[in-house]
Amino acid sequence: MPMQITTVVEPDFTTLELTGDASMEAFALRAAQAGEASRQRHDKCLLVNLTEVAGTLAFTEQFRLGKIAAAHFGHLEKLASVVPPDKITRTSEKVALSMGVQLRVFTSSVEAAAWLRS
Repeated sequence: MPMQITTVVEPDFTTLELTGDASMEAFALRAAQAGEASRQRHDKCLLVNLTEVAGTLAFTEQFRLGKIAAAHFGHLEKLASVVPPDKITRTSEKVALSMGVQLRVFTSSVEAAAWLRS
């Protein structure tokens, strides 16, 4: 299934719910679109929920995902990503942090939201 994004604008942050098959092409396209929309909304914090994305990315793709996050979300104060527990590697987090983007990866939307609000 092609990747889809649902956007929910909340008072403290915006949430992006991604669904569909994992692919680097889809992630890159959706990140570019979401980054521009986030700039237009003047978002300071963003939560990206990836728990409904099917498939797994290789290490090199996770590395690239961190670079994509840095390229499109560098304007944010905080960026939280939520993944299923069996998919957490923190590779994208380390790459984005090394590029100056405050990305943290979580396995719980509740914990991610609490960090964004802190």
